[in-house]
Amino acid sequence: MNTNIDQAHAEIQRGAPSLRSVTDLTERIGNLFASPSYRPPTLPTVAVELLDVARYADIDLRRIAEMIASDPMLAGQVMRRVQSPFYAGRVPITDLDQAIFRLGLNNIRDIVIEAALNVGLFTTPGYATAMERIRRHSVATAHISKLVAQETGQDPHQLFLLGLLHDVGLAAALITVDDMFTGGVRPSIVHIWPAIETTHESAGTLLARIWELPDGMHQCIGHHHNFQVNGTDNRRVATLHVAEAIAARLGRGVTPSGQPQCLRSTIDNTLPDLVSAAQATLNLSQTSLLNIVRAASERLDTIR
Repeated sequence: MNTNIDQAHAEIQRGAPSLRSVTDLTERIGNLFASPSYRPPTLPTVAVELLDVARYADIDLRRIAEMIASDPMLAGQVMRRVQSPFYAGRVPITDLDQAIFRLGLNNIRDIVIEAALNVGLFTTPGYATAMERIRRHSVATAHISKLVAQETGQDPHQLFLLGLLHDVGLAAALITVDDMFTGGVRPSIVHIWPAIETTHESAGTLLARIWELPDGMHQCIGHHHNFQVNGTDNRRVATLHVAEAIAARLGRGVTPSGQPQCLRSTIDNTLPDLVSAAQATLNLSQTSLLNIVRAASERLDTIR
């Protein structure tokens, strides 16, 4: 560990982080992401292959089932999701082949990637509680984004993927900080959070490029706090703003419910004016918005 980080850690441990300690930690995180030796979190092979389903119009669906089955933990997660009332319907789904043929490739892609993040990326021992909040927020935002997409004539699967991965930079930065303090006393999440927030969009962009996410996803992830991308309104990011606001309202924000305003993460502070502008960009009526909130509340009750 270098001297700057030692000093920053000492300051963090003494109390509220100073501007210097936050700046030093932010720089350190950024340097690690920029290093040729950086090893990003990885996705299971089947998740990688399904990221851009448009490339696999003639794919053998049984091969996808075999690939999922080859990872027992992932397969277990997938089966738990497809057996839920939301997907199973009147006749329960009993195996992966049946799940894929009944739900189709796009729905299976959504389920597999959600499951892959649950068992892989959104885990780190030093900051488990914070990581779980990020995971729950991301999953909720994904499902709400799909609802908004359906209401506004957009691709629901594309929006599901963006909602699921928009804060992947938070997870990556948190894992990096956790690794940074391995073997020592880790600073509290409150003290490292300013650096995590500062780096999360660039970290998310990096992962999107490494994972080769489709459809310009890296641009949306890299600018997901402002729905003007390259000077024009981006409907996908506007959808994300609306979905995040609903997620926070339903108790699925990154910050635990009941926190004083001064301790709330700016991640959850989507300004009302911004949400209204996003709603106008999507031509989303108040009636449609209320319907989405109701549907989201029902859907999230079935999702861990």
